[in-house]
Amino acid sequence: MPSPNEIASSVLALLAERGLPPTPANYAHAYAEVSGEPETAISEESNELLQIVHSLVDLVVSRTGSLSDSLVEKNQDMKQTVDALHAAKEKDLIIRLAQALTAKADSIHLSVSETQRDLASTRDTLQRMSTELTETRQSLLEDALTGAQNRRGMDAILNREVALAKRNKNSLVVAMIDIDHFKQVNDTHGHDAGDRLLTHVSMIARSVLRETDFLVRYGGEEFLLILPDSDLKGAEFVMDRLRIVIARSPLIYNQKKIDVTFSGGLALLKEDENGHHLVLRADSALYQAKKAGRNRINIAN
Repeated sequence: MPSPNEIASSVLALLAERGLPPTPANYAHAYAEVSGEPETAISEESNELLQIVHSLVDLVVSRTGSLSDSLVEKNQDMKQTVDALHAAKEKDLIIRLAQALTAKADSIHLSVSETQRDLASTRDTLQRMSTELTETRQSLLEDALTGAQNRRGMDAILNREVALAKRNKNSLVVAMIDIDHFKQVNDTHGHDAGDRLLTHVSMIARSVLRETDFLVRYGGEEFLLILPDSDLKGAEFVMDRLRIVIARSPLIYNQKKIDVTFSGGLALLKEDENGHHLVLRADSALYQAKKAGRNRINIAN
């Protein structure tokens, strides 16, 4: 998978190829095209940062253009001075021309140095903006409470992983899990305890999952696990392991132990379905697991 910097470079190259300015709308459209992720609305903060980047790029173009024009003019002036120096016969005139030549050389050096400082400052600012844009974009895709991907992040990941699985003829499994009796935890211990429990479960889930797997907070107390290159047998193993670890790791809240179990549904991607239908089948399997008594895993047909 390309890195964010590689994608950004490809996006800018695509815009240049099409003769389009790097406006927020053009950048968002090209980014979606290059990355394969769905195009999403740019937040006001992202829009402001992109406008700053656009202004800085304009400044770089202006600075380098002005320097180029200045160097052409000063080089022509120096050539005339050098020609006059070669033709000079009198000592005083030679000295004055040499001094003038030295002054012109110093002026060129000063212009280049000033432009270098300006460009270095602009480069540092662009690097800071790039970091801020990356962090802003990441925050748009993450659930603020648990740090798991949110629904917007899920859409991007699921679309990409479904496309990869079909293109490479690999298997893909998603697992929908729901914390059992979550409302009872909120009613008994308060909503802060419920929030702590969600964070607790997500932290354990991330410790069990592979680096290539993805955790999504689907909504409320539901989480979606996206498991690339995994068949149903491997996914069942992961879910059983997760159930065991969670059962052995109750949440301690206000010196009270809160035992945790969850119900889950597994679905293996079919050749003729998309990510949305895959998630619906996992959700249906989850419903059947809850209906059968909770604290169990059900596999979708």
